[in-house]
Amino acid sequence: MKTDYNKKADEILSSLDNIQKAVAPDFFYTRLRARMEKESEVPATRPWVLRPVYTFAALLIVLLVNAFVLFRENGAKQTTTAVDPMQSIAAEYNLNDNSLYDIAQDK
Repeated sequence: MKTDYNKKADEILSSLDNIQKAVAPDFFYTRLRARMEKESEVPATRPWVLRPVYTFAALLIVLLVNAFVLFRENGAKQTTTAVDPMQSIAAEYNLNDNSLYDIAQDK
């Protein structure tokens, strides 16, 4: 039994006796390097943002939003009555309340 293993091991080891170093064909590395550089180059494509369809759509959306805001504000201005700008600013910031000054006058 032990001799069968030894015999088998000797056959395997003797099969490695005639092995030679592998030799690459001429200019193999040059062609390989050229192919790798060609594959690593990114094709020159324009980003999707610069395509005319997307640019036109974005511009159209911006114009529509601006028109909506403009017409909405014009409609709001026509319905309001003429108000003193100082009074509207005071009302906006709750400055119409003069209770602080009223308290000071009571003392």
